[in-house]
Amino acid sequence: MPTRPRPLVAVRLIGPTAAITAHATTIAAQLTAHYGRKRVTCRTSTRPAGYSGESRSYITITSKEAPHG
Repeated sequence: MPTRPRPLVAVRLIGPTAAITAHATTIAAQLTAHYGRKRVTCRTSTRPAGYSGESRSYITITSKEAPHG
């Protein structure tokens, strides 16, 4: 099973769902632009948090693997 490369950046946000959704979108876009859209892959996932009305969002930025030839 192939392993994923180690993330360049990993971010976890926890808080009110509306705020987390907006911040996660902005942060993911800024990190992707900073590292270069052609050079990195950005993955995000959002899950419920421990309290009602709150969410956890995870953002990871990894280098794209070189094409195999």
